[in-house]
Amino acid sequence: MRITKIFASLLGLTMAALLAGCNSDSDDSASVNADGVGSVAVMLTDAPIDDFDQFLLTVTEISLLGEDSKVSIFSGSERLDLLNLNSHADLFSLADNIPAGDYHKIRMRVADPLLLRLDADGNVLEGIVPEMSGNGKLDLNPRSELHVLPGETLALQIDLDANKSIHLIQQGNGAYRFRPVVFVDVLTDDSSGKLLRVAGFVGDINDDGFELCRTGMAVEDNSLATATRSHKDSHRNGHDGDENERKEEDHEYEHDDHEHCIQVSTDANTAYFNDEGAPLRAVTLTAEEPVTVLGYYRNLGHHPIGLNAEVVELATKGTYQQYPGLVDELDLDNNAFTLRDSEDNLFTFEFGETSKFFAMTGEPLSVDDLNVGTEVKVEGVLIAADDTIKAAAIFIDVDVPAVAQLSGTVLLLHDDLLGFDMTDAALGDVCVRVNDSSNYYLLTLVDGSFSSEEVGYADLHETQHVEVYGEFNLSGCYLAGNILTEVLR
Repeated sequence: MRITKIFASLLGLTMAALLAGCNSDSDDSASVNADGVGSVAVMLTDAPIDDFDQFLLTVTEISLLGEDSKVSIFSGSERLDLLNLNSHADLFSLADNIPAGDYHKIRMRVADPLLLRLDADGNVLEGIVPEMSGNGKLDLNPRSELHVLPGETLALQIDLDANKSIHLIQQGNGAYRFRPVVFVDVLTDDSSGKLLRVAGFVGDINDDGFELCRTGMAVEDNSLATATRSHKDSHRNGHDGDENERKEEDHEYEHDDHEHCIQVSTDANTAYFNDEGAPLRAVTLTAEEPVTVLGYYRNLGHHPIGLNAEVVELATKGTYQQYPGLVDELDLDNNAFTLRDSEDNLFTFEFGETSKFFAMTGEPLSVDDLNVGTEVKVEGVLIAADDTIKAAAIFIDVDVPAVAQLSGTVLLLHDDLLGFDMTDAALGDVCVRVNDSSNYYLLTLVDGSFSSEEVGYADLHETQHVEVYGEFNLSGCYLAGNILTEVLR
């Protein structure tokens, strides 16, 4: 397995709602210089942010840029909550008919960022509109090109780190500035990153699993999408149509078109749950049955993407909810625990032998990693009769470094090229060490456009302002994972 890490400053994306606008179109593909077409799949995830419950953003464009070409992956207007995705990734878009070739940039346009604090009932306590760097246009410039190969899928997992993106403006008024920071993984094989969640309905069933089909998948040409829109218009004009037409409207594409389905692979370790959160031992799937799958991305030759299923929820979308908070009490003898949320409310959870435990970053864990005081996010079904929640998946925050970020000025670059000294605003002088896994990024605001460029150690210089993300090692130096420097002009 190989995952190519691109770190960038990137504005937020979205998930299932965007799929309806994923038909690709090329403004000028002459310079792509490759026969055939491929696909581009985008998965969206997020890191948590302190103090806020929602981070809303409107996405209007996502495109791939070549030397003289621009290929649209999404064009429209979608409002999304980025903070829903700190424990998993959602399928954002699956665009077909992308001209094969090399692309060197991702361009996005976003608008209207909004931070919200909510009470326990979901009512808005406070809304903050952060100042947004740039005019909503962002260009991402990875060090290596993005390759779309004929008949294959370029899969991008985009991870918006909200804690690095929202900055307090030191003006004494408590204002915030939105300077987007995102990790982008180019997935080249089965991904061991965050779990991918996809909701839809069961399509064809086979010996190795089943097809998961859903609304709004990208199509190879515009004919089907146009037909669907015309069909919807006829309903708005009072033409009801027959039952089959109404069913097709719900799915927004033809059920038997396999290009619009995802192949789900299951095995003996796959856990099944019904719409009441109960584990299922013997499972007989039926076509058209609603389903949500948590699994790991898989690259398939005959499908745009696939999933190795960990959890299969046989329930309509929204039946399973997510509950974040801290573990308050443990009762492992009865497979239960209580959770305390940010409003000091207590919830009781029950889990079974087949319930799954994962790190927030996606790695499999066990019940042994569940401890009092641990931050968790539980996916389950509320059973009103006994006021308990049946848990299918439990995400555990097991990696919380004591000092997650340094911010300050470079004092001295080491002669051995293995680090530098810097003055951190809170800690004072700190030794920073780098290695082959450290990444360096230059964030630039020029002429109203925000861009990111992947650079190297040689691009650092003394007196430069940097932000460093990592953790302290045993020698007392700070081991750098990602180093950001910013130029605003």
